[in-house]
Amino acid sequence: MPRLRAPRTVAAAVVATVVLVVAGGLLYDVVAVRTGHQARRWRAELADELATRHLDDPAVLLGAGAGVLVGGCLLWLALAPGLRRWLPLRPHGETAAVIDRSGVAALLADRAAGTPGVEHLRVRVGRRRVRIGLVGPADPASVERRLREELAAVTLARPLRLDVRSARRRGRARTAEDAGGGAE
Repeated sequence: MPRLRAPRTVAAAVVATVVLVVAGGLLYDVVAVRTGHQARRWRAELADELATRHLDDPAVLLGAGAGVLVGGCLLWLALAPGLRRWLPLRPHGETAAVIDRSGVAALLADRAAGTPGVEHLRVRVGRRRVRIGLVGPADPASVERRLREELAAVTLARPLRLDVRSARRRGRARTAEDAGGGAE
């Protein structure tokens, strides 16, 4: 089954291969020199060029600019989000599919909002857990049962843990006077 991969996976594999080849070539030449053989011609020419060129030489500036550009691209690839916002679905044959975490959150919020007694809710979907905070007189256990059924219908590759909690309403607490039960 093909696995979905972030676009940066290919770039990381190419960079790792290039670094491995260059480092292997340098290591081979250093070991050869240390064992009494002469340095390869390319390494001797490179060392001579680096020793005789000035820093304001156009070739040096061009090489430095290329190095900064490649480093910036690698830094961007390292900081890019990748596939963290996607949740993999159970494979169907040779097909691999994912669903956005915000889509799962919207689905669960819609299903929970239809439950009687739910005044307000907050849904946060992580990679391994769904946290739901309810405001209202609804029973969290019944809401949790309903949402477990909905999550089972999504067919995620790895099931999410569901945590439904009853949250307090923000602001001051209601007193008997606010409810109209006070004596006049």
